[in-house]
Amino acid sequence: MAEKIAFVLYKIWLKPVQELSVSDAGKLFKAVLQFANNEEPEIEEPFEALYLSITEQIVFEWSKYNPKTGKYHWNYKGGISAENHIIRNSTEIKIWRSKVFTRDKFTCQHCCNIGGELNAHHVKTFAEFPDLRFEVSNGLTLCKECHITEHKRIRNEE
Repeated sequence: MAEKIAFVLYKIWLKPVQELSVSDAGKLFKAVLQFANNEEPEIEEPFEALYLSITEQIVFEWSKYNPKTGKYHWNYKGGISAENHIIRNSTEIKIWRSKVFTRDKFTCQHCCNIGGELNAHHVKTFAEFPDLRFEVSNGLTLCKECHITEHKRIRNEE
């Protein structure tokens, strides 16, 4: 993917710069790099139109390959993420999950199937017992089907 983006940007850059001297191309290149680094470019007047044309094309092409994330995403709310979302996508939970799988030898603890789509299940719920979220002893390896069955069983007991 990176090679494709680099090639597209190279094509945008190549044609307008071929007619310039090496010195002028260097000045224009420096301004484009400043633009890419979100800096205020130092652009000389004769190159301003060419610079604007190149940077406009770069932004257009880059937007095709660069996913709209962070402040560029249409639904961005200023960096506010729910605590639950942050924790469930954290490195700590991934490490906990891996430790649970390893301890249980990647085997479903209900049906004894090895491998497949495994889930690390919290014996004492994630929401009600925040102190136990990363305790390996509070984890259980279940296959996808057994995990669904387990949650249905818990729901029916309530």
